[in-house]
Amino acid sequence: MLKENPKELQFTRQFSIKDPVHPAAWYGFLVLQAVDVWTTTRGVAYDCVEELNPLLPKVPHRDRLILHKVILLTPFNALYEYDLLTYQEMIFPFATMAFVVHNNLKVIDRAKQNCSKRG
Repeated sequence: MLKENPKELQFTRQFSIKDPVHPAAWYGFLVLQAVDVWTTTRGVAYDCVEELNPLLPKVPHRDRLILHKVILLTPFNALYEYDLLTYQEMIFPFATMAFVVHNNLKVIDRAKQNCSKRG
């Protein structure tokens, strides 16, 4: 029969509070980025809709949106690749992107009713 010495374990036990992001969560985040590009492209096709991101033109082209995403997500990808991102650190970006996509869809629905397509 084995018995642990609680005093030894108190000082020798190593534990990690780091919980790296699972690949499925990371791919879900990337899918949200792609959906953001798609919904933004659809939204700015209407004359009453403009991009709110100050780093982009008011009516950005799809290629510019993709380039913007690649540049901004490269550091995130490096952190993911080296297991430096945790689930806790991904909650805010994930939730933010979900909100952005939801908002884009609502804007598109309103624009369909009240605006015309850009010519």
